[in-house]
Amino acid sequence: MHGGMKVYVGAPAAARCYLEAGRGRADDYYLTEGTGIARRYSAGAGDRVQELAQLAGDGYEAWVAGLDPDTGTARGRLRTDDRAVRVVEVVVNGPKSWSLAAALHPDVAAAYDAAQDRAPTKIIGWLSQHATTRVGPRGGQVQEPVEVLEAVTVRHHTSRAGDPHRHLHLQVNARVFAAGRWRGVHTVGVRDSLAAINGIGHAGRHRCTVPERAGRARLHPR
Repeated sequence: MHGGMKVYVGAPAAARCYLEAGRGRADDYYLTEGTGIARRYSAGAGDRVQELAQLAGDGYEAWVAGLDPDTGTARGRLRTDDRAVRVVEVVVNGPKSWSLAAALHPDVAAAYDAAQDRAPTKIIGWLSQHATTRVGPRGGQVQEPVEVLEAVTVRHHTSRAGDPHRHLHLQVNARVFAAGRWRGVHTVGVRDSLAAINGIGHAGRHRCTVPERAGRARLHPR
């Protein structure tokens, strides 16, 4: 896993379109039609990462907007301007050769997908223990540890150009629970953790092998 981090600012509908623009073929996630599914996770400090009910298009938009996708309840006092931070995103990926092999061999595809699925839970768990929010009046704020955070993953199989490129968009919601209510995550702290996040993601998908039988390929960690 390598790459940068995107702090998404703007309208929830635009975030949905952003994911749509990243797909290169018809069977990739298609959230605009409401048929795609984002896998949703929750974690708290000291707790295991839990997978929650999956989100289709409208549920994803509500989640990005800072609403509880199950009840529609606002998570704290929400900003509605075009500078409101919605999610922080990193991409879980690997060498291009792995995606090419996965396109040709079903066993490789299954192993690679499973390896990529491990990385987000490791990252989410780490962030739940290290992310913070700011509490207190302006000029007198202090950092408080996050008690609950949520994230989603959306899988794409191709690049925007249509080339084989299996990857996951991991998006951490900017609304976190701490000190008795929902607040905004301290995005600067999350951004400063990029090197650690990349390392954790790499370790999470490091083992990616399939049986070496006739007509099948083997992937070796790089």
